[in-house]
Amino acid sequence: MAVAEIFGWLASVFTTLIFAPQLLKAFQTKMTKDISMLMLFLAVMGNLSWLIHAALTNNMPLIVCASLIIVMSVILMAYKYNNEKNSITS
Repeated sequence: MAVAEIFGWLASVFTTLIFAPQLLKAFQTKMTKDISMLMLFLAVMGNLSWLIHAALTNNMPLIVCASLIIVMSVILMAYKYNNEKNSITS
Protein backbone atom coordinates (compact mmCIF):
# COMPACT_ATOMS: atom_id res chain seq x y z
CA MET A 1 0.00 0.00 0.00
CA ALA A 2 1.43 3.36 -1.02
CA VAL A 3 1.99 6.14 1.51
CA ALA A 4 -0.56 8.32 -0.30
CA GLU A 5 -3.20 5.61 0.03
CA ILE A 6 -2.44 5.14 3.74
CA PHE A 7 -2.95 8.86 4.34
CA GLY A 8 -6.08 8.73 2.21
CA TRP A 9 -7.55 6.05 4.49
CA LEU A 10 -6.43 7.90 7.64
CA ALA A 11 -8.05 11.11 6.39
CA SER A 12 -11.23 9.19 5.58
CA VAL A 13 -11.41 7.62 9.04
CA PHE A 14 -10.80 10.89 10.90
CA THR A 15 -13.12 12.90 8.67
CA THR A 16 -15.90 10.35 9.01
CA LEU A 17 -15.51 10.31 12.79
CA ILE A 18 -16.25 14.06 12.89
CA PHE A 19 -19.98 13.35 12.89
CA ALA A 20 -19.94 10.41 15.32
CA PRO A 21 -19.75 12.41 18.59
CA GLN A 22 -22.55 14.75 17.50
CA LEU A 23 -24.74 11.84 16.43
CA LEU A 24 -24.08 10.00 19.70
CA LYS A 25 -24.74 13.11 21.80
CA ALA A 26 -27.98 13.83 19.96
CA PHE A 27 -29.24 10.29 20.59
CA GLN A 28 -28.18 10.37 24.25
CA THR A 29 -29.58 13.79 25.14
CA LYS A 30 -32.41 13.92 22.60
CA MET A 31 -31.43 17.58 22.12
CA THR A 32 -31.01 18.76 18.53
CA LYS A 33 -32.21 22.36 18.54
CA ASP A 34 -28.65 23.76 18.45
CA ILE A 35 -27.65 21.67 15.43
CA SER A 36 -27.88 23.67 12.23
CA MET A 37 -30.04 22.06 9.56
CA LEU A 38 -28.24 24.21 7.00
CA MET A 39 -24.88 22.80 8.11
CA LEU A 40 -26.22 19.27 7.73
CA PHE A 41 -27.66 20.04 4.30
CA LEU A 42 -24.35 21.55 3.17
CA ALA A 43 -22.50 18.51 4.54
CA VAL A 44 -24.72 16.24 2.44
CA MET A 45 -24.30 18.36 -0.69
CA GLY A 46 -20.54 18.74 -0.24
CA ASN A 47 -20.01 15.05 0.40
CA LEU A 48 -22.30 14.10 -2.47
CA SER A 49 -20.01 16.17 -4.69
CA TRP A 50 -16.95 14.47 -3.20
CA LEU A 51 -18.61 11.08 -3.73
CA ILE A 52 -19.20 11.81 -7.41
CA HIS A 53 -15.63 13.06 -7.80
CA ALA A 54 -14.27 10.00 -5.97
CA ALA A 55 -16.31 7.63 -8.12
CA LEU A 56 -15.05 9.30 -11.29
CA THR A 57 -11.43 9.10 -10.11
CA ASN A 58 -11.79 5.68 -8.44
CA ASN A 59 -10.66 7.02 -5.04
CA MET A 60 -11.88 4.30 -2.65
CA PRO A 61 -11.01 6.05 0.66
CA LEU A 62 -12.96 9.11 -0.43
CA ILE A 63 -15.88 6.99 -1.65
CA VAL A 64 -16.13 5.34 1.76
CA CYS A 65 -15.71 8.59 3.69
CA ALA A 66 -18.20 10.63 1.66
CA SER A 67 -20.77 7.82 1.73
CA LEU A 68 -20.60 7.41 5.50
CA ILE A 69 -20.79 11.15 6.16
CA ILE A 70 -23.84 11.40 3.90
CA VAL A 71 -25.53 8.57 5.79
CA MET A 72 -24.71 10.07 9.21
CA SER A 73 -25.82 13.54 8.10
CA VAL A 74 -29.14 12.26 6.78
CA ILE A 75 -29.72 10.29 10.00
CA LEU A 76 -29.00 13.41 12.06
CA MET A 77 -31.25 15.52 9.82
CA ALA A 78 -34.12 13.06 10.22
CA TYR A 79 -33.59 12.82 13.97
CA LYS A 80 -33.46 16.62 14.29
CA TYR A 81 -36.61 17.02 12.18
CA ASN A 82 -38.52 14.44 14.24
CA ASN A 83 -37.34 15.90 17.56
CA GLU A 84 -38.34 19.42 16.61
CA LYS A 85 -41.67 18.28 15.13
CA ASN A 86 -42.46 16.35 18.34
CA SER A 87 -41.42 19.25 20.61
CA ILE A 88 -43.78 21.60 18.76
CA THR A 89 -46.76 19.28 19.14
CA SER A 90 -46.05 18.55 22.82
